[in-house]
Amino acid sequence: MTMFLTLLLTGLSTLSLPFSPNLPILLFCRFVQFLCYGIFLTGDSILLVFTLGPETSRPFINILHFFISIGFLIGTFLVQPFLPETSEEVCRSNSKLLDNSSFGNLSKLDSGLQGGQENQENSSLHIETILGIQSICWPFLISAGWCICISFGFVLLSYSNLQMPKFYGSNSSKSRTDFSSKSSDKLSRTGKRIFLVLVVLFFSLSGAVVRVFQSMTTTFALCGPLALDSHSAALTDSFFSSGMCLGRMFSVLLSTIFLPSTLLCSSTLFCGVASLLLLLLAPHFTEGLYSGVLIMGFFVSWQFGTGFSWTSQYMNITGKLSSLFFVGLGVGSIISPPLAGYIFTINSMWVLYLAAVLVLIQVVTVALLHLVSKKGSSAQKEER
Repeated sequence: MTMFLTLLLTGLSTLSLPFSPNLPILLFCRFVQFLCYGIFLTGDSILLVFTLGPETSRPFINILHFFISIGFLIGTFLVQPFLPETSEEVCRSNSKLLDNSSFGNLSKLDSGLQGGQENQENSSLHIETILGIQSICWPFLISAGWCICISFGFVLLSYSNLQMPKFYGSNSSKSRTDFSSKSSDKLSRTGKRIFLVLVVLFFSLSGAVVRVFQSMTTTFALCGPLALDSHSAALTDSFFSSGMCLGRMFSVLLSTIFLPSTLLCSSTLFCGVASLLLLLLAPHFTEGLYSGVLIMGFFVSWQFGTGFSWTSQYMNITGKLSSLFFVGLGVGSIISPPLAGYIFTINSMWVLYLAAVLVLIQVVTVALLHLVSKKGSSAQKEER
C-alpha cells in the first residue's frame, strides 16, 4: 500500500505540473513528484535485497534500474512530437542583449527587451493545442496517467495470496549467518563507517553527474556553441537515455560475471574518458556531443546498482541504513542542476567542466573505497 500511495502521488503531481499557474506552485509540484519517486525507488531497491540477499539480488537490482532507464528513454521520444519548432526565444537572454548594446546606445537595449517580450508573447500563440490543451502539456498527461494506472497494481498485489521470500526473515537464520560470515566480517566497525561515508559521497556525485546531463544537455545543444534546432537538441537527451538503457542492460549480464567493485571502478574510469571526449569534441561537432553523452550515459548507469550491491557485501542495508544511499543520491540531484544552470549563464562550456570535475572526484572516491575494502580483507586474513 505504501508503494501504491507513493506512485499514485507521483502521477498526480506530474499531472498538475503543466497546469501550475505560477512558479512557486510549479516548484512545489515538482518537489512532491521527486519526493514520492525517491520513496518509491528506495522501497523497491530495498525489497530486492531483503527478499533475495546481497548476492542473488545483484542482477535484479540492475534489471530494476534497466526498466527505469527504459522509461527515461521512452520519455525523450514521447516529448519529440509535442515540441515547438523554433528555439530562438529559449536562448534569448539579457546577457546577449547587453552584449549587443555595446554596439549601440541604450535605446537599442530597450527596443531589444521589448522585442524579446513581443517574441515571447507571439511564440506562446504558435504553440498548437490538442483537444483544447497546449501540445507541450500532453507528455506530462500521458506519463501521469501511466503512473496512476500502474499504481493500482500494487493494490491488487496487497490483496493477493502471493508470498515473497525473506532473506532477512525470521525463518532464514542460516542465510543471515552465511551473510555475516562471508561478507559482514570483512570490515572492522571503523572500516564500515569509512566505507559507508565514501559510498554516500559517491552516490551524491553520481546523482549530480546524472542530473547535470539530464537537465543541461539539451540546453547546451540549443544555446551552446553548436546552437542546434530544438528537435536536434532534444536528441542529446535521447542519446543519454539510450546510453543509460543499454548500459543497465549490459550490467545485468556483467553483474553475474564480475564483482561489483570491478564494475564500479571500470564504470568510473570510462566516465572520465567520456567527460574528456565531451570537452574536446562537443563544442565543435554534433556527433561529438551525441557520442559523448551516449558513452557517459552507458557507464554512469552502472554506478547506483553496483555501488548498492558492493555495500551490501559488508553490511545489512535493509534496515536503518537503507535511506542513507538515497539521501546521498538526492543531495547530489538537488545541488547540481541549479549550479549547472547558474554557471551556464556565465559560460556554456563550464557545464562540461563541472561534469569533468565531478567525475574526477568520483575516481578519487572509488579509489579510496577500493583501498578501504582491501585493507579490511588483509586485516581479516592476518587475524586468521
